[in-house]
Amino acid sequence: MNELIVYCDGGFGNRFNALVSGLLLARRTGRRARFVWPVNNWCGAAFGDLFDMDLPVVERELATFVAERDRHTYLMVEDRLGLSGGQASGYTNPMQMPSWQALEAFFHAARAPVFYYTALVPGFISETEVLSQVRQLRFRPGLVARAEHFLASQGLGASGAAFVGIQIRKTDFGTRGADDATLFDIVRAKENHRFFVCSDDAEVERRFAQLPNVVIHRKRAHVEKLVEGGWNAQTTDHSGRLYPFNVNRSAASVEDALVDLLILSCSTIVNTSGSTFLQTAMRIQASGLRAHRAEAASRPSLAAVGA
Repeated sequence: MNELIVYCDGGFGNRFNALVSGLLLARRTGRRARFVWPVNNWCGAAFGDLFDMDLPVVERELATFVAERDRHTYLMVEDRLGLSGGQASGYTNPMQMPSWQALEAFFHAARAPVFYYTALVPGFISETEVLSQVRQLRFRPGLVARAEHFLASQGLGASGAAFVGIQIRKTDFGTRGADDATLFDIVRAKENHRFFVCSDDAEVERRFAQLPNVVIHRKRAHVEKLVEGGWNAQTTDHSGRLYPFNVNRSAASVEDALVDLLILSCSTIVNTSGSTFLQTAMRIQASGLRAHRAEAASRPSLAAVGA
């Protein structure tokens, strides 16, 4: 009964938000947390591939909880599989909770282990609390070393030159993706600035790599399509849920993306989209988690970049 199941699903940024907020909920309510990290088309990397943390983590798909749906009280943002269908109260959306007090009242009234599932950090959690928790996270040393080696080899970061970081989210964002054509023109015109550009689209990275003031972290793998068609073709994921996101992220592509994220967190970050991945880079930077982060006072302003 005194258990909190934190379901981390979706891409890395979504899972990061569930992990961070789940840790905070467990501490605030005194619940024993168990983290579920499925390896699927959204994220082919296991928790241990990305983090160096001693947490109780299991790999289970959401669909495997259907048979146990009457055993939990649901605190989640959506219920496409009808997990809460057998309960009169349905599920409660954590994004609509007004305060920690409301959250604590919810847990106090719960008569079963709480199943927590969200892709965003609920608004009742302050950014100060979020950054404090982010500061306590530990990534795999090998991935951190790869980011540090890249920065050192390019002469970038706290011990080198200031640089501007641009993430260009394209594959599954459709028309909400970053305007890479405009960004390309801006970067090309800013010859006196150094840029780090990362994208989930291999062609975008190849195009920007042609510019002399741009550096790219060469990846072993990029996001692939789950089925034939466009990036926003309707697909069925590993749990049988329908989404207009035709993505298949291998373990290597997620690990390489995390290296990108760590590099990005050392830059002057240009806000190019509503990507949770980009938000994660900003939070890592703001938390001071990484020892070799860039100092804001020594970096060019976004206005100077023209973005």
